[in-house]
Amino acid sequence: MTDFTVHADIGTDRFGLPAPYDIVILSRYRPALQCGRMLRSMDPTLKIAWARDVRALEALSRRVVSDAKLIGFSTSVIVPGRLLPRFGGGAFNFHPGPPEFPGNHPSAFAVYADAPQFGVTFHRMIEAVDAGEILDCHRFPAASYRTAQELAAETFARLVDLFTANARNLARRGFTPQGCGEIWSGKKGTTARANAMRLLTGPLDDTELDRRIRSFQWIFSPADGYRPSTVQDSSDSSSS
Repeated sequence: MTDFTVHADIGTDRFGLPAPYDIVILSRYRPALQCGRMLRSMDPTLKIAWARDVRALEALSRRVVSDAKLIGFSTSVIVPGRLLPRFGGGAFNFHPGPPEFPGNHPSAFAVYADAPQFGVTFHRMIEAVDAGEILDCHRFPAASYRTAQELAAETFARLVDLFTANARNLARRGFTPQGCGEIWSGKKGTTARANAMRLLTGPLDDTELDRRIRSFQWIFSPADGYRPSTVQDSSDSSSS
């Protein structure tokens, strides 16, 4: 069976089964494919669709069963609150950071803070970013990762492990996950905060310069023609 087939009228791809859908996965293509295959291996009758952005999610949310689930996986897409009630089975997110680092660029802010540990978080999705009830959380030592890219790569592997640990329950129709008692803390990461750390507005000593480059990848001065909107991260920009 083909895992995804083109569904041009809504600008997205889907697994090879017709609507209505039981699960919509909000992510990039390859992670969605990996997650979808895992869920389908546990229940081959599941109809699973993939959305990469709000436009596709809006269209797919009109073509789901009443108890459908929405699952975000390492996505930077912020789901509009008006869409969440369309998923009667719940909306969930796998965040590539621990509760102490909500929002965007969690790996970057963790490296900058010299965080001794890091982690990944499975939580309910609500309108506010990274604020829903935490359902599961795995932590791991982080001191050996010198750059945000290194930490983000390890974090992605850990996020897959967290998804695997919860996939069987997510594949179950009518199952409602329970909170694990963890709570969100720490300042929420944003692209604006990350860009502010990249902008050189005065002298920095060698230690601080190295710390910022390891954390945020680039440093610019106003003379460089810095444009925050053009700065894109390769692997560390999740928030939902």
